[in-house]
Amino acid sequence: MTTESNAQKTDNKDELSRIAAYLIRTCGLTEADFLKVIDAQRRSGAGFVDTVLALKLATPADIDAARSVSYAIKALPEARASAELTSVSDPFSPHAEGIRSLRTALLLQLERLPRDEGFINVVAVCSAQKGEGRSRLAAELAISLAQLDAPTLLIDADLRTPRQHRLFDVPEASGLAEALTQSGPAQVLNVDGLPNLSLLTAGQDRRKPLERVSQAEFRQLMQGYARRFRHVIIDTPAIAPYPDALAVTAAVRNVLLVMRRHHCRLAAAQAALARLQAANGRIVGSVLQDFQAPRSRRPRWR
Repeated sequence: MTTESNAQKTDNKDELSRIAAYLIRTCGLTEADFLKVIDAQRRSGAGFVDTVLALKLATPADIDAARSVSYAIKALPEARASAELTSVSDPFSPHAEGIRSLRTALLLQLERLPRDEGFINVVAVCSAQKGEGRSRLAAELAISLAQLDAPTLLIDADLRTPRQHRLFDVPEASGLAEALTQSGPAQVLNVDGLPNLSLLTAGQDRRKPLERVSQAEFRQLMQGYARRFRHVIIDTPAIAPYPDALAVTAAVRNVLLVMRRHHCRLAAAQAALARLQAANGRIVGSVLQDFQAPRSRRPRWR
């Protein structure tokens, strides 16, 4: 989807500089063109992108393409991911912008953590109940982090109902379960069309899921990935029916709590929060999602 309103959105001077560089390189804008833009801006008070469009020096499609480069987004069909993941399928949608806002807020929160603590770059994405949109949000967040040119690993630690392999259209290869049982080498997969994003699926031998993520080997494995990748995002099972997420939390501490509007009851959210804190979890943020909202709605960061 490409609209003029999307094309006209700009965030900061760095982004404007990258847009200008793209227009010079791709659309052939000259110094004289930019002087026209500056003069028109002085007279009208309009923004850079609005003025470029008004002077017909570029099209909305050109601006969207420039913004794609600016955000390091590949809005390309070769990206191997479900259409559900709007960070890939519709990177300029309000939902995708909401994910980028979440990314920024989360990174700022993690920056405040004591540097002498381990796992400051590892976040478990948890939800009180099933159907909150946790797996999708974990995938979207991992994509967004990878788009910062930061090596990012997404781990599917939901050994009960894993979903990440479906979202990224990859086979259930040897994954987390095999790594924890040492029954075979874990295959960390590179996601086609999404540079810097790697995926560790739940794996195939998913017997005794709670025991797997509760053992010391899980923490050791996470330590290794924390050193290898800039960011590690862990998808976990829902808290209400299963204690697995609490075991993951006890190992890595940092938790992003996901709730769905009109789905997650207050009592369930409070119970999940209490259980996470009892497991020594550190809540680095919470997200309220609304699946039924118009496309203009964004995920809300708390």
